[in-house]
Amino acid sequence: MRSIRRQLLLALIATLLVTFSASGLLSYFTTSHETRELFDAQLIENARVLKGVMNHPASQVDWAQMKKSLEETASENVSAGDPMADGHNYEKKIAIQVWSPEGNLVLRSPSAPEYSLGPLRHGFYERKNGHHSWHIYTSALPENGHWLIVAERSDVREELTLNIAASLAVGSLLGLALAVWLSRRTLNRELQPLEELRSAITRRDPDHLQAIHLEEPRTELAPVVSALNHLLDRVTTGIERERRFLADAAHELRTPLAVLKLQAENAIDAGATPEQRVHLERLVSGVDRSTRVVEQLLLLARLDANAVPFVPQTVALDEIARDTLAQLAPLAHARRQDIGLSHDGASLTIPGEPALLGALLRNLVENALRHTPEGGEVDVTLREENGCAILEVRDTGPGIDPAHLGDITERFVRSHSQDTQGTGLGLAIAAHIAGLHHALLHLANGPEGGLIVTLTFPRH
Repeated sequence: MRSIRRQLLLALIATLLVTFSASGLLSYFTTSHETRELFDAQLIENARVLKGVMNHPASQVDWAQMKKSLEETASENVSAGDPMADGHNYEKKIAIQVWSPEGNLVLRSPSAPEYSLGPLRHGFYERKNGHHSWHIYTSALPENGHWLIVAERSDVREELTLNIAASLAVGSLLGLALAVWLSRRTLNRELQPLEELRSAITRRDPDHLQAIHLEEPRTELAPVVSALNHLLDRVTTGIERERRFLADAAHELRTPLAVLKLQAENAIDAGATPEQRVHLERLVSGVDRSTRVVEQLLLLARLDANAVPFVPQTVALDEIARDTLAQLAPLAHARRQDIGLSHDGASLTIPGEPALLGALLRNLVENALRHTPEGGEVDVTLREENGCAILEVRDTGPGIDPAHLGDITERFVRSHSQDTQGTGLGLAIAAHIAGLHHALLHLANGPEGGLIVTLTFPRH
């Protein structure tokens, strides 16, 4: 699944990265150009200062004293990195030469070679001499006819440019990290209403679908919240309508069936002929079966609509088993079936809803009685195993075709036995109630015949 937060954050990071990279490159090239222009201007300015000092008639110039001054002001120790020297590394790459009109080297600084750094004509030049590239400015000294060459090695410019580039890169990376951090915080804060909306929807109970209200609603979320509230209103109306229908159906269906059964029993008691009595008893049996089908359909519909209250509490499973078997004992005795409960005597408690657990066990036992022939047995066993409560219902009926064990708990699916009186809803209801209690329902055929239904309930 794609995350909106992650996609937005990645898009912001990509945008910031491209923006900072473009800005950094532009700043680097601009700074490099401006640095080169600044050094060129400084070189020319130094040359003009020296020209002002040296532009005198040759007889008035003491070249030896000038050389001594250059040696004192442009000491090689500073360029060599002497920590005790007074100066700056950037200033030590300047070379000064003075050439006579005849092409003789009259004066040079300690950093200048003995060969001419550039042509003896006025102008600005760039030349590679030896291991270094030089930026050269040549100017004439008209008063004495000499040529002044002031040159600067390119490595000082490269060093400064690299230092500036490194500073720009570090600043850009720090700015990018800060921008990403701020963007992430802002993104999380602005997307918080989505998390609040998710929590509000998650907390909604199917039985209580109140409208959603956000503390700080956003303009973009207002239509979504409005549509959700409208949907919740319609769902609530539908649930209420369904509950009213179930209540009305329970009343309208049970009452005429009860009246029909009562009329048939009265006809039997009024002295019906043997042939009429057989037909009336079949009618009573059909009414009982119809009543049971209606009750199961209503229970299943109420379970689907969450109309059955489900408030888990501590329930004694053995007490529910005894009560259920006591209610079904007359049905078992009428068919001469033996029904029993096996329990070790200790109370076996689980978290659950008593009415639903009673309906679960009643459906399982009734299903077992229905598929067990007359004179058969139905045994209910309770035990504790591996920290779980085990409820087992065994019968001596024909069992279930192994090919249909996987789908027998589906609605209106019946086992392919001779008994056709089932509705196909008992095991479906049992599976639904077991799911509500987080219980595991397992069906298997016994080694000696019959069906074994095992329910495993968590104790906590």
